[in-house]
Amino acid sequence: MLRELPFVLFPRRCPVCKKLQPWRRDICPSCEQRLPYVMPPFCMMCGKPVADSTMEYCFDCRAFPKSFQGGCSLFLYSRNLHTAMMDYKYHNRRTLHSFFTSRILDVHASLLKRWHPDVVIPVPIHRNKRKKRGYNQAELLSRSLAGLLNLSHCPDLLIRTLDTLPQKQFSPQARLTNLARAFRINPRYSSKPISWNSVLLVDDIYTTGATMEACSRILHQYGFSKVYILSVCIGVSRE
Repeated sequence: MLRELPFVLFPRRCPVCKKLQPWRRDICPSCEQRLPYVMPPFCMMCGKPVADSTMEYCFDCRAFPKSFQGGCSLFLYSRNLHTAMMDYKYHNRRTLHSFFTSRILDVHASLLKRWHPDVVIPVPIHRNKRKKRGYNQAELLSRSLAGLLNLSHCPDLLIRTLDTLPQKQFSPQARLTNLARAFRINPRYSSKPISWNSVLLVDDIYTTGATMEACSRILHQYGFSKVYILSVCIGVSRE
């Protein structure tokens, strides 16, 4: 009975239309059918869908080679998901993390098992944004995934030291330049020998990949031999 209490006290709303859901349902069946799941073929690097199976990499990964070893995402960042992601990120609908992580495991459990990461970490946000929002939306995802996958979780390994300008105003290369000095390893870990080999880096939205790339470079410098990335939503290839 105690396990079921949260469903009674906090009934779930559909992440798309926000209608209250009946017992144990987390989305309207009609909204579920409209979810823009990422479908193959995928870019072998970041996981963006590509035009046909003869293409190994998307335009962004060909134009700007990445440091991470592989990536995947759940949804295309489309109109159906925009409101849900904005609510999750800015309007305190933090409970959506359970819906996202359950769907991630439904779709990508075998891939995550094949990657076999040692630890899960979130892309950090600057303390000013965390103070304003009250939470890091990527950390909610990474914590939930680590628990469901029975993996170590280290939410403070990476820290964001600069509160940079919004990325959407920059070109892809300028975005990476803007972020070059924005992240670093938390000093409490920098002097410790690394005990992990591979890491799963989690964020909510992947567009050009500049944020993930900036974090990946630092994680490789720290000693990780393999960095894999995962996001809830991903932008379409510029092709």
